Amino acid sequence: MRVAVTHGSVSNGNNIPSVHGLLPADISRRILSAAAAVAVPAALTAVLALATPAQASPAHQAPPSAAGPVVQAGRVSVVIDSMSPQAARPGSTVTVTGTVSNGTGQTQAGLDVQLWTSPARFQTRDAMDGYVSHGTGVSLQQAGTPFPLPASLKPGATVRWHASFQVDTVGMTEFGVYPVTAQLDDTQLDVLDTDQTLLPFWPGQQVAGLARPLDIAWVWPLIDQPHHQVCSALTSSDLAASLGPGGRLSGLLAAGRAHPGAHLTWVIDPALLSDVNTMTKPYQVASGSGCSPAPYKPASKAAETWLPALRGITSDQPTVITPYANVDVSALVHSGLTADITSAYSMGYAAADSVLHGSFGPSIAVPAGRTADLSVLTNLATAQHIGAVVLDSNEMPPADPAVFEPDDGVTSVRTGSGLTMAVLLADHVLTGVLAAGDTRSGTLPPGTQFAVSQRFLAETAMIAAEAPDTERSIVVAPPEGWSPSAGLASELLNETTSTPWLTSTALGSLAGPADSKHTIARRPPPGRKDSPGELSASYLSTVAGAGAALDVYQHLLYQASTSYVQGLQLALTATESSAWRGGAATQGIDLANKLSQFMSGEEGRITIIAAQQVPMGGSSGLVPVSIQNRSRHTVEVRLKASVVDVPDRTSQLTVGHFQNLVKIQPQQTALVRLPVTSAPIGPTAIQLSLTTANGKALPVDPTTLTVESTRYGRAILFLIGAAIGVLVLTSVFRGVRRWLRADLQVAPEEGDQPGSVVTGTSSARHPTEAPDDLADARRWADDT
Repeated sequence: MRVAVTHGSVSNGNNIPSVHGLLPADISRRILSAAAAVAVPAALTAVLALATPAQASPAHQAPPSAAGPVVQAGRVSVVIDSMSPQAARPGSTVTVTGTVSNGTGQTQAGLDVQLWTSPARFQTRDAMDGYVSHGTGVSLQQAGTPFPLPASLKPGATVRWHASFQVDTVGMTEFGVYPVTAQLDDTQLDVLDTDQTLLPFWPGQQVAGLARPLDIAWVWPLIDQPHHQVCSALTSSDLAASLGPGGRLSGLLAAGRAHPGAHLTWVIDPALLSDVNTMTKPYQVASGSGCSPAPYKPASKAAETWLPALRGITSDQPTVITPYANVDVSALVHSGLTADITSAYSMGYAAADSVLHGSFGPSIAVPAGRTADLSVLTNLATAQHIGAVVLDSNEMPPADPAVFEPDDGVTSVRTGSGLTMAVLLADHVLTGVLAAGDTRSGTLPPGTQFAVSQRFLAETAMIAAEAPDTERSIVVAPPEGWSPSAGLASELLNETTSTPWLTSTALGSLAGPADSKHTIARRPPPGRKDSPGELSASYLSTVAGAGAALDVYQHLLYQASTSYVQGLQLALTATESSAWRGGAATQGIDLANKLSQFMSGEEGRITIIAAQQVPMGGSSGLVPVSIQNRSRHTVEVRLKASVVDVPDRTSQLTVGHFQNLVKIQPQQTALVRLPVTSAPIGPTAIQLSLTTANGKALPVDPTTLTVESTRYGRAILFLIGAAIGVLVLTSVFRGVRRWLRADLQVAPEEGDQPGSVVTGTSSARHPTEAPDDLADARRWADDT
């Protein structure tokens, strides 16, 4: 008996409306809301509300319960948590199992579960989405016999059920996806609850009319928030748990490693590689605002295991390296910080080469959130030399929404520079489905895991069945911080490799020249449009301030080690990570502030030492100034000395030429002598400051010294010169006088004749010395 069942009026546990009614009509196609991602009852609504791709980072999501079915208060609910086989073939018997929970305060009796399905497949993905979201839009018939529950179901109790049907009996014959509903009835045949799922049917490639299996390419992200900072210590030890058994990164690596046939393209943030590499040796963690020494933690055994395993994978599997710290390329372009993008890519390739022991370069860009406008694509194509980009399929919808176009994951766009760029369109619906399977606990409730994997399988079948005679591709890109359970990740990759309508391929194989015969006409991305949640202009203004300070500090250093300078640059780049979008911005601001404080502290260790007042007796002299370097690095500074002019003074003190570029070793002091010349008598101030070698001012407080010019030195020299002159003249005068006296000496007179009488004394022979007229002058000169 075929019965038209409309479940829209039945309480089906899904109380979140479809987004179809909330979006403009011209872009509603292929959009999946969080609640519409999978068909589960309200017990899983909290999990499905996280399914939107914009909420990519598990660090900001509340972990769902993994304890199994949740009893919903006030109602009796039914859940489908498995189906076998998950894709039916002709002659298959499909068995559906699940649970019934009594959330009322009364014992329930006489309940049974009846399966319903349809021989008619969905014609479009929109129709399938409407059924999953609301349980409407299809005509169903009973399938198989009801499953009676135990005689009574006590309040709070949960029981399992299973029911089966044969696809041949139902009449499934065409390749596609069919509805399956589990309906919970009471003794009065009233419908208490329903749950929906989807059943792909595969009749074989010839009957399906499939020209060839669809190419499916996976983006497999190994991305985390950066843990690098200006200190050598990591910001936290969260990575240790993520790399260990049951951790997010451990699970992603294990699942990908176990399915080489899936031909995954590994998209890796090199900042993660650097952080994990740090943990392979004893490392420190400093989560505070400063860089105070922290005790060393032992090397992480999980990191020592994880990193070599990744090296083995990337040696022979396609690998795409993001810019360092997966910087927010969109925000940086919009803020004019394009040089930072180039730097981030260069540092990222270098880090990946060093850690993974490979050689990496430009290949495919996977911007954060897979959103980018033409200005961003132009930068990637011209400045970064990247030829292909992965975007969300909603970024380039079909040009004419009124005309049905089968989905295809490959197109191209002409950038603003005229270059053509291959665009790989990650299916928006599938991204939302995968996000619904995100968990921080490592496990998922069975109903959620089944709903995600089954919806993934059904969506790929619908894409293939929409136009089986055309060759098309599917690109699957989970959120950047995707955290699936190990079981879900493995199940999805099993489906990828074993499903007959799919064939796995690497992302790069789809990035060749576009085939115009098989390319859907699409709208190009807008010329300029902010990506959802991108780093704000005010945030990047703070980061730019730290960048300017870093530029000054780097010019202060003299021949610093490459590793030290690179560490500073990496710390700055980490502040531009897309991981700090939205509510995580405060963490990025903290990193930027810590970087600025570190450099300010280092620059503060460079000081000028000079006397407050320097006396100068003459008109010129040398004024000593010391520059002390208390940092751990050699610095090179330029000393600037400027005279503070005094108004109305006709002549000023001047500072002559001196060697103002000074190199100072760590913990050393350098002495500089300033040659100064002063015409006026009195005090003159000289202001001293420091710059880098290229003239950028250092944030060092200027020092002022005062030169006190007395000119007493010149007067004293004059007096001394005059005294010496007098002394010389005196000496010359006395010498001449002695010479003259010698010339005037009278020859001895002949002796008196015998018998003659001599009277008195001869004054000519011994004249009396005249008084010395210069005696007073000599005494005065001696006193002086």
